[in-house]
Amino acid sequence: MKRVVLLAMMLLAGRLLLAQTPYVRVDDRQTKYEQLTHQTGVQCKITDYAITTLYAQLFDGLETSVRTVEVDGAVQYFYRMYRKEGKEQPAVEVFVAYDDFVEIDNVLESLIAEEHKDRSARKDYCETFYRTDDGFQLGYSIKNRQTHWYLVLDRYSEDKVFFDSVTKLKDNFKKALSKFEDIRKKNGN
Repeated sequence: MKRVVLLAMMLLAGRLLLAQTPYVRVDDRQTKYEQLTHQTGVQCKITDYAITTLYAQLFDGLETSVRTVEVDGAVQYFYRMYRKEGKEQPAVEVFVAYDDFVEIDNVLESLIAEEHKDRSARKDYCETFYRTDDGFQLGYSIKNRQTHWYLVLDRYSEDKVFFDSVTKLKDNFKKALSKFEDIRKKNGN
């Protein structure tokens, strides 16, 4: 009897040691853009309106545009950023829904005010950021009284795109908001 119990315990222990946890993706939620464009059985029309290239510190720049997506007569608006593939960086394309983009533009102003306070407080290190539901992130870090503004484009990574100054971001966002308003007026929204 002891041999049977011992054998059963050895077999069970072997199965437990060799058991594998199935791969589970951390975030399977679709972005607002994916929810709209991945529908089946509907007609979808995508149109881009170029803004300007947003130049960052370590690569050529981000192509930016306003994208309209029309699905069955309903039009949705997105801010699009595209980073070309580089030597050590994959290509990344991100879409920020219009409502989120308006909120990001408002948050940018409050982040600028907060950055001035943080820099004058002489902190050794400080990081402040804002993240949308879709994973787009805007923020800054301060180290040795030097401020570095950044964007995180891919919700599955922490790769940051750094900018020399916040002015580039602010100017590009203002152009995008202006383009949004022009397109929305033409579409009667």
